[in-house]
Parts: sequence; C-alpha cells; structure tokens
Amino acid sequence: MSKERKLRREAREAAARQAVAAEERRAARRLARRAFWRRISLYELRIRRTGRLSARRSAAERAGVAIVVALALFVIWTLVPSTALAVALSLLLALTLPVFVIVAFDRRSS
Repeated sequence: MSKERKLRREAREAAARQAVAAEERRAARRLARRAFWRRISLYELRIRRTGRLSARRSAAERAGVAIVVALALFVIWTLVPSTALAVALSLLLALTLPVFVIVAFDRRSS
C-alpha cells in the first residue's frame, strides 16, 4: 500500500514540476513577446512621465508658451530703452509666467 502511495505521490510531484516548468516557459515567451513589441513599436517614446517639468501640458502647449515667452523677451529687449527696466520686466515675466500658464491652460474648469 505504501509503495502505491509513494508512486502516486511521485507522479503528482512530477506532474506539478511539469506544470510549473510549462508556466515558466509561457511566462518567458510572454515577456520576450512584450519586449519585442516594445522594441519595434517605440514604446519608450510614447511613455508620459509624470516627473517631468510641466507634465500636465502637451508638447504643443509647452512650445506655444516658449514661443510667447521668446516673443515677449524680444519685444522687451528691443523696445525698452533702459537696460535696468528691461531686466526688471524680464524678471516680472519670469515670475508671472506660471500664473498666466495656469490661467490659459487650466483643464479643470470646463
């Protein structure tokens, strides 16, 4: 009787080992397939990281802000006769820029 139980236990353990090995092979194939698709689909370029500066803004919005700031600085430095006043206006622009960006691009108020 104990020999039969021993044989059945060994058969059960062998089947369990085979099942575990098969699952490991499936998992490895799944990971390889996922890595392959990420490699060919340029997955890293589409990831939106939240640690980035101005993460809530799209690339077009950030470009628009940069263009407006560059244009404002150009106007300030070409039209203002005093250098001290141009520096003061540039600092004022830098300090008030976040407020204007929030007012212009706030998505919470629909």
